[in-house]
Amino acid sequence: MLSDAVTADPERGGVERLAARVLLTAAPLVAALALAGALHPGTSPLLAVPAALTLGTLGVLVAGWPRTRRVLGMAVGAVCLISLVCVTVWFTRPPLGPGGSWSLLHTAALMAMVTLACRWSPIRQAAAAGTLTVLASAALGLPVTGPPREIWWEPFAVCAFWSLPALVGAAAGCYLRWLDVRRVQAVRQARRTQRVQLATDLHDFVAHDVSAMVVQAQAAQVLLRGDPDETARVLRRIESDGTRALASMDRTIRMLRELEYGAEAGPTTSPGVSELPELIARYAGEGAGPIELDMAPGLDRALRQEASTTVYRVVVEALTNVRRHARPGSAVTVELAGSVGGGVVLTVTDQAGDAGQAPRDLAGRRRGGVGLAGLAERIEALGGVFTAQPMPPAGWRVRAELPGALVEPAP
Repeated sequence: MLSDAVTADPERGGVERLAARVLLTAAPLVAALALAGALHPGTSPLLAVPAALTLGTLGVLVAGWPRTRRVLGMAVGAVCLISLVCVTVWFTRPPLGPGGSWSLLHTAALMAMVTLACRWSPIRQAAAAGTLTVLASAALGLPVTGPPREIWWEPFAVCAFWSLPALVGAAAGCYLRWLDVRRVQAVRQARRTQRVQLATDLHDFVAHDVSAMVVQAQAAQVLLRGDPDETARVLRRIESDGTRALASMDRTIRMLRELEYGAEAGPTTSPGVSELPELIARYAGEGAGPIELDMAPGLDRALRQEASTTVYRVVVEALTNVRRHARPGSAVTVELAGSVGGGVVLTVTDQAGDAGQAPRDLAGRRRGGVGLAGLAERIEALGGVFTAQPMPPAGWRVRAELPGALVEPAP
């Protein structure tokens, strides 16, 4: 019995809400019809009946919304055709009595219905319903002004003027429809931008750790037979890099789930300048070459979060490119200092230690991947300047300058 009562309550609540909507919709319509009938009791049925039918149809559509959306266009077209036929018969069969309040109510109802049709109906149905509504509204101008006089162009002027309410309603519905399209496009573009950002995160962080794993695996193959202890240390570094790569992928996947499904995601704060010493230490421990970090005191705390994350990304991308493209043993210098305008300047320079080795393929380096291009867009969006260019005889320099607006003022 309890379960039956529980399942019956939602149905009863839905019926009660529907009844309330019908009552609230029908009451003003009935009052308007009663007032029109009282003011103009002798109105021709050819004008009163289509007006009452149009008002009743509008009430049914509003009371049953949104279920009635599927038949909205057909309902508007049907009442407009009936209205056109009745007004045409009224116009061709004298005596002609003015429509008075009935035609005014009819025009207002058509204006509301064409707004709904142009807003919610399919494109073809909306176009057909809009055209018929404009014609029906224009024809209602004749009953309002009464029988035409001897001036031949007067009926056309009256019809043109009386079509304005329907045109305004159609324009309002089309404008709301256009806003809906713009909103959908904006949401789609925002999702596309966030997906690109997620892909950038994967490239900036996962690619760095995976490339380190590749280098360490190659070193382990060389050391496997000669130095078991060193091989064990290399394998531990590979495990550490793999764990970080998996953590980065997990963070990105959680962000994607939150974007698509609204799922709860844990903290997804990206690493920043304060993690640079650890990054440099890992790079030095991998044996890729000598590296030096020169960071001005206090900058790790002064940079805003977005700028701090961007600086970290630039360093990660630069070190990844050094590992992939530079000659073995290339010395790397990472310098983060303040600029004259109150901002910060990051410079990552690598220079081969052995001038006798063959120079790297700088042109090929430019073609390798889209990481630097993505960083340039990100820094320019923050109001900064990004450059990446070769350093003779075989080096490479990455420089990023961020404005002072991204630096917290000193206390």
